[in-house]
Amino acid sequence: MALRRYAAWTVLGILLAVAASLPMWLRLPEPRGALAIGTVACIRGCDARGPVQLPLAEERRGGRAEYRLAFSLAALPDEPLYLFIPMLNQRAIVSLAGRQIADTGTRTLMIGVTSGMAALVPLPANALRRGVNTIDVALLASGAARGYLSRLYVGTAGQVATPYRLQLFLLEHVRLMALAAQLLITFAVLVAWIYRPREALFGWMFLLLAVSLLGYAGLVAELNPTLRTLPPYAFTMATAAAFILQIIALLVNGSRVPRWLKTCAWAVPLACTLFALSGVVAAHRVGLWVGFPVLLLGLLSAIGISAWGALAKGVKEAWLLLVPLLLLAVALLHDGAILAMWTDGPVYLGIYYRQALTVGIAIVLARRLGLSMMQLDEANAHLKRRLAEREAELGRLHEEERKEAAQRVRSEERQRLTADLHDGLSGHLASIIALAERERSTSIERSAREALDDLRAVIHSLDIGDRELTVALSGFRERLERQLKRVGIALHWSMARLPEISGVTPAHALNVLRIMQEAITNAARHGPATRIQVQGRPGPAGQAVITIQNDGTPFCHGCGSGLENMRRRAAVLGGAIQVEALETGTLVTLVLPGRLPAPLGEEAARTA
Repeated sequence: MALRRYAAWTVLGILLAVAASLPMWLRLPEPRGALAIGTVACIRGCDARGPVQLPLAEERRGGRAEYRLAFSLAALPDEPLYLFIPMLNQRAIVSLAGRQIADTGTRTLMIGVTSGMAALVPLPANALRRGVNTIDVALLASGAARGYLSRLYVGTAGQVATPYRLQLFLLEHVRLMALAAQLLITFAVLVAWIYRPREALFGWMFLLLAVSLLGYAGLVAELNPTLRTLPPYAFTMATAAAFILQIIALLVNGSRVPRWLKTCAWAVPLACTLFALSGVVAAHRVGLWVGFPVLLLGLLSAIGISAWGALAKGVKEAWLLLVPLLLLAVALLHDGAILAMWTDGPVYLGIYYRQALTVGIAIVLARRLGLSMMQLDEANAHLKRRLAEREAELGRLHEEERKEAAQRVRSEERQRLTADLHDGLSGHLASIIALAERERSTSIERSAREALDDLRAVIHSLDIGDRELTVALSGFRERLERQLKRVGIALHWSMARLPEISGVTPAHALNVLRIMQEAITNAARHGPATRIQVQGRPGPAGQAVITIQNDGTPFCHGCGSGLENMRRRAAVLGGAIQVEALETGTLVTLVLPGRLPAPLGEEAARTA
């Protein structure tokens, strides 16, 4: 797997190297139908006189050289003719038949004095004649550059206009567009640094972009001729980029930046500039023999740091720097070869390939800001989730506290009511029973015992909580067995299969007990029954079903109001009751839902 990955990156590196070298060997198409001039005569300022083959590059830097070309016209043309110079460096003065007709140094679109340009010179019809015509081209170069002149073409506008526009776009417009883009990105990085001052990477990115703008000093010099001496010193100051690149590469890798490297970022370019200003050595020579090697070595060091971060540490952002740094290194090697006169050509690629680094920095900046926004969004979402959880937790605790408070109030009230009933009414009923036994009054004793049992049922129901209906039924069974035993009625009780019922309140429990008590009392009084069977079981839809069956007289419709009371209580419970007359006896069926409805008072309080 690792071998495949390195092989893939190797192939990608080769492709990038080929793409980076395209401007070095790719040639633009020549004008079709135009007269191509490949030989000129050197008439002044040249090391060798006589015919010279085009393209040519001067053998020394700076100075002025004049060349003469000749072309023949069989007849005067009907259309205007133009002299097309695809590439020259840096200024050309064109004369036809001894009369100056153009000076590229007076053009309104300034491109700087450090790279090539194209020129399209109209040839005045009144200066042309049949036969041989001569054009003199004075080639001027300054500073560390040397003069360069490509092949020349004479043709009509239709023949040379398209190649000229293409050269104009590549050599001038693209360069100005790159400057505008770099200014925009520099401003964006500055704004990001202002709002995130703790992000040291943004500060160094801004300094790198600001320093690299010094490479456009030629534009300023062309706009203001009094600043023509500025470009060499701007280049020596631009050597700070060599150290800033290394600092940025270290910061992207997450490594510590040594203090000496930060010091070199301002000390070395300042020393080079002061040395150039001293006049001991020409400023352009300081930039060529000191500034350029420092810049190249710094770039190579930044490439090594980025490669270490990308390949060894796996830092994704290191790849965003490594690729443009490699392209810029190839361009600087090409420009160095031109400055050292190891190769010909007036176009310096560094000013173009520098934009690849600018784009890489913009991507790193956008990625950092994007990640920061994503982290901020994630933190915001996390805080919202935590806030929702806390609100839900507080709501749950509040609900529990409210229920506990209500439960405490009900419990205290039940205890008070239970004590009052037990100490008051229960004692009076017990005294009535004792007096009835003493006076041998059976009816009074029976009524008093029924009232006491009913009171005990009420008191017992007050202690019933949710899901405790079986507890109330168990207490009811104990009291019921004693009552029925005194009158000779057998009780068969089975509640093992009764499903659990939720939402039980004391009122619910008391209603269930009242319904069962009414059914059993009817069986004992009007039966007269000898056997009562009480059974609990699950219903077909998950309900709880309680059946009460006796072997007494079958049920009679319209006999008493007890049935209506039972139905009313069943409706309060959300259930239903059915009374069925059997051949021998009566079957009462009570159907209750799995969860009993809340009483109206509690439901209104919960809704509020």
